[in-house]
Amino acid sequence: MKNLLFILTLLVSVNTFADGHVKPADGAFTTLNVAAKDIDRYVGFLKSNSDAFKAIGSSDAGVCVTRSGNDYPGELMVWNAFPSVEAAMVGSLKYDPYKAGGQITKLRELKHSAIWKSLKSFRLEPGHEVVSRVKVKQENINAFVNKMAELEKEIQSNGHPDFFNGVFVSIAGGFESQTLMLRSITSSASDQGKIADEYFEGNYNTFNEAMALSEGFVSEQIQVCEQTYKR
Repeated sequence: MKNLLFILTLLVSVNTFADGHVKPADGAFTTLNVAAKDIDRYVGFLKSNSDAFKAIGSSDAGVCVTRSGNDYPGELMVWNAFPSVEAAMVGSLKYDPYKAGGQITKLRELKHSAIWKSLKSFRLEPGHEVVSRVKVKQENINAFVNKMAELEKEIQSNGHPDFFNGVFVSIAGGFESQTLMLRSITSSASDQGKIADEYFEGNYNTFNEAMALSEGFVSEQIQVCEQTYKR
């Protein structure tokens, strides 16, 4: 009940973002975390078998392979995009991965699933992504999201037009409900590294200002993401 009240309060507070010129992104996402026994084979299977994506009504789908900060070997996330939270919730009931049969069951071990809402607009363009879980008190969420939007524009104007920040809150996400998820997205590892170098050279103090509004990192990973399905 505590987590549900947090989510309801947070979704209501989303309406106040307009005052800071930040609006939640349209739509929602579902994620399924798995341990793949052979990542390349599993991703290849998903690319060749899109029936499950069609069945749940997702508009776009893909995978994110964890390349640094792994919690377990073969860590991989399958994501699905939907036009609304309603569609994501309905879609999540149309396919039960625990009841799936056939070859796919031999390729992966199921770990965790969640539904996500982005608290700011961003462009869906999977790439090289630094994924962070950050604790932020309820009263600081609006200001934190605004700082992430400000940081995005600052980095883009400094020669990285393909950089995007996503800030997500989970809905019925279990342990994910304790944090916000940040996705700092670039088109390549090179560009991601250049941005990090520029930060350590003294740029992007907006990032420090944003983190001052939080209670710190819970985890951080590098994921390489790609789109494998489009309706």
